[in-house]
Amino acid sequence: MAGGSDGNVKKGFFFYFGLFVLFIVAVMMVIFVVMMFMPGTSILGMQYFSSTQTIHITQTTDKNQTQINFNQPNFDSVEINAGYADVTIQKNNDYKQNGVYIVNNAKGFVTSADAVEFDYSAVIENGTLKISVTEPNGFLYFSKDVQIVLQISNESINPFAGKSVSIKTTDGGINIGSDVNAGYSYDVEIGSLTAESGKGSIVLTEHSPSTYTNLNLKTTSGKILFHEKNVNAQNISLQTSSGNISASTLRSNNVITLNSDSGKIDITTISSFASKCKNVYMTIDTVSGNADFSPSQESFDSSVINITNINGWITANNARKTNFNLTNVQGIATIQTQEGNISINRVQSHSALSTQSGQISTTVAPSSTNITLSTKEGAIDVAIPLEFSGVTIENVAGTTNVTMADNIGVTIKFGYVNLTDEFNFDKVSLNNPNLQPANPLVVGNGESTLNLNCNQTINFNWLKSA
Repeated sequence: MAGGSDGNVKKGFFFYFGLFVLFIVAVMMVIFVVMMFMPGTSILGMQYFSSTQTIHITQTTDKNQTQINFNQPNFDSVEINAGYADVTIQKNNDYKQNGVYIVNNAKGFVTSADAVEFDYSAVIENGTLKISVTEPNGFLYFSKDVQIVLQISNESINPFAGKSVSIKTTDGGINIGSDVNAGYSYDVEIGSLTAESGKGSIVLTEHSPSTYTNLNLKTTSGKILFHEKNVNAQNISLQTSSGNISASTLRSNNVITLNSDSGKIDITTISSFASKCKNVYMTIDTVSGNADFSPSQESFDSSVINITNINGWITANNARKTNFNLTNVQGIATIQTQEGNISINRVQSHSALSTQSGQISTTVAPSSTNITLSTKEGAIDVAIPLEFSGVTIENVAGTTNVTMADNIGVTIKFGYVNLTDEFNFDKVSLNNPNLQPANPLVVGNGESTLNLNCNQTINFNWLKSA
């Protein structure tokens, strides 16, 4: 009987506790509904905010009330501080009149302590048109639809041509050129563009400028997307922490800055660039210049670098676990990894590839000289051409596969890494019954020189070419 009483007590407790929870939920629902019908009313330290308005700013908001003129610009540069608002610069017929528009359709709940009225500012100071917005900092949003639009409705004017435009948002996206409009859309002209966003993406549409003086784009997690196929600038800097970068053609007279911690980079053609990477997946079709990864020396970790054509040189030091997959390098390749693999279809004179425990796979270009391939614990696979001058392979404790033609003329000098001891063939396999161990080993006319340095534990496999 006592056990039955305890069971009834427990059932009764959970029943009344459930009713209490339902009561609390119902009260909160009523409070939320009341706040939604009475925006701005504070209840239990919370209030609801809501707006549906489009504001056309025709003059500054300071006491001067200066006219903002797009037809005959009375400013030399533009600065926009947008918070979580999206920013768009466009030339179409979305609005009938030129000028600055603010569209506010934000809705949500905010604590009373953080409640601020939506506000905006537009001033012209020292020739700079400065636009900013103040948005409620809500804890629950139904909509974050706030936009700042720089509208050009007259196709014959270009109010930002030759001018510097700077845009900064926290969460808001940045769109230059806007999408193709059913009525009409035209290309926007801007002298220099600096755009920075946290979570928002930066999109340069097909109606964005193709030429800039300076182009500086930066995000934290937002994407950087170029829909304009060919972009030229005196200076280009693209930086993101975890966002992706996608572009067709980027050209500059100076070295392009291309930095990313953990995003994807996908570019068809780019001129010479310097890149600071960490864990990046990079795919580039053509580098019409040099690829400089030396800024990544202290940050490289586990990136993957895929480049089809490099018309100049490539350098990467202390690339740790980074893998390099390169098809054609016309200049010098200087790459150093720890565990990362290095694959180059053809390596040129004066190149140096080294890894701690990764794999090196390459073909020596004809007539090349002063090429060094080295590893401590990894593998080296190299194909030797009929004619070359000097190649050195150093492999402390890994496996080296050398492929060469039957009719090659080469002198092979065997040695140890960092040792002057006489070379012992007892622990080395040439893997070719037609070759008798000798140091140096002369094949054919012996014109070319191949230095093979290893320690006593290495297993050499000399592979006869097909």
